[in-house]
Amino acid sequence: MDTHLISQLLLHQPNSYSKELLSHPRFQNSNFKPAAVLVPIVQRPSGLHLILTQRASHLRHHPSQICFPGGKVEPSDLSLIHTAIRETNEEIGILPSQIKPLAKLNNISTVSGYKVTPIVALIDENYTTAIDYGEVSSTFEAPLHHLINPKNTFKHHVFNKKHTYDLILIPFDKKLIWGMTAEIIHSMNYIST
Repeated sequence: MDTHLISQLLLHQPNSYSKELLSHPRFQNSNFKPAAVLVPIVQRPSGLHLILTQRASHLRHHPSQICFPGGKVEPSDLSLIHTAIRETNEEIGILPSQIKPLAKLNNISTVSGYKVTPIVALIDENYTTAIDYGEVSSTFEAPLHHLINPKNTFKHHVFNKKHTYDLILIPFDKKLIWGMTAEIIHSMNYIST
């Protein structure tokens, strides 16, 4: 287990999300529904890796987008951590016993009306997946040091009606990570691996 990662997560606040994005009128709504995503980290011989999913292509919202497992809070959920773990188990089959929550990151609001709490967790290196293909088409691991390296992060200026903001883009292995997932990863660049 990487004790340096744990100490960094517990001792340091993550960077804020893009100010331009957060100030966009679309995100000023106070009626956001609560949701949580798991930011799953697994230790490999080469270093720490994030487990990411690719959403199913037939989904109405964000088809084929790279994201973290997660979803909206259900009435039976005991906490946001419970939501993130339950959704991870439902979407990609990682067992709750293989998930060790470490820290909550700052909430982030989405264009689809959710206030999402990212839960960083260590995943047992021997985990296996059982993908729900109704929601997810695939999973993959990406080295954390690559994803949080500022040299691998790009900003794209987006014009949306009267407002503009920078959209964070992180290319990896012929995939493009963007949107909320890229914002969450970018907020973790204080971690040195």
